[in-house]
Amino acid sequence: MTASVLTRAPRSLPEGARLIALAPQAVHAVRVLATASEGAALAALLPPDGEDPADAVAREAASLAERIVAHVVNAPGGPTASALGIAAARLHGSMQRLRRALPPSAAEHLPRPDTAPLGLASEWLVEAALEHHGHALMLLSHPRYELVAGIRALSPAEALARAAEHVLSAAESWAAHDPLLELEVEASYWYSERWSAEDDEGDAGLRSVQRRMEWALAERATLAHGEPILATLLASDEGMRWPEARRTAARALVDSVAGAFQVLWRMDDEIAMVRSLTDGREIRIRDPYGEAHPGRVMLGRALPLNAREHVFTLSTELVSAGDPADLRALQADLRAFAARMPLPAAVEATVADGLFGARIPRTVAPAADAEDALARIEELGGLLRERDLARAVEPIDIPRVPRMPAGASADLLAIPVDAVMRAWITALAQATEAPPVPARRREAEERYGT
Repeated sequence: MTASVLTRAPRSLPEGARLIALAPQAVHAVRVLATASEGAALAALLPPDGEDPADAVAREAASLAERIVAHVVNAPGGPTASALGIAAARLHGSMQRLRRALPPSAAEHLPRPDTAPLGLASEWLVEAALEHHGHALMLLSHPRYELVAGIRALSPAEALARAAEHVLSAAESWAAHDPLLELEVEASYWYSERWSAEDDEGDAGLRSVQRRMEWALAERATLAHGEPILATLLASDEGMRWPEARRTAARALVDSVAGAFQVLWRMDDEIAMVRSLTDGREIRIRDPYGEAHPGRVMLGRALPLNAREHVFTLSTELVSAGDPADLRALQADLRAFAARMPLPAAVEATVADGLFGARIPRTVAPAADAEDALARIEELGGLLRERDLARAVEPIDIPRVPRMPAGASADLLAIPVDAVMRAWITALAQATEAPPVPARRREAEERYGT
């Protein structure tokens, strides 16, 4: 990481959090909740009986998580510790019935409350705290107490930015139920990964992965529905059942603005004005972390907070660009990339190349091997024909691949595709014959701020 990339706010528990020691009944409820993560995965092995067994487990676990959080934050009407014990007993009973319904080889993988790692309960509790109570929450160990919860009330801007991350994971899981959407997500991830830095680990890597998810799930219009996956999900039965806070975050992601934004001025502790380096639009930013100051550029995505203000996602890169030469170089790179690829991918390429010195485009295999590539082509072609999407509108000029099934070029490669699917289909076709090419690496080079 170069000196020009600044550290963003951590995703962990914010400063000013209160520590709450959990009563024994509440600790037991958390332990029971921890069994539900594995329980939901195992329940997917059972045949549906009116409703998806995995969904039933997840719904019951989410209900218990919300009650635990209501108790911890002392919400009006929240349950007492003894009432939590009763609620936990109901979920435990469901887990026991699930254990009896599963084949013995699967049932042995279902943990018991006294052996389940407490970390398995964290995701349920974090989502419940955020979506139902506007709090950040983290389970912590403590030398004097069995379990401690750290909590802090969040401002609307903080809550929206955090909720957006949880929405993307939910949307990715939902899309996996539709074979065509699942392939389109895979294609989008493959495309944007080629323009990202090579390391997906650490804070910078996590931000990059999150930016790629934002584009693939919240912005790119799919072939399947002609709109972003999140827009389709919001109109679905599942999306209609989402908590209002999650729906608000999903709508904000769909309406978000990606790009690079120069900070023009700062009004007070939380309000700043920024200008897009690509189209010149100015946006008023609510900045609860005190990051947006003149001389800096934000590369990422701005979520509409209300009718007047936006807030940056936690995946946004914060760059020092006080030197006019640095700003001109960054803007020139961004515009050059944006001239030949979608803007979010151009932002990713600018971050990877200009800030982290990555060699782009990266060599990323579109499939595991040649057989897998051929299978994906056949699957995609079948899905497109099934949905009447494989029609000759804009043929893709790809040399005939010997192993490709007869008619695949006409049915699959003559569809109205965008740059993402065009590149992925091309790579898949080539991968049916070409051996895998190892990725090349090089040391990071400073570009801006040197």
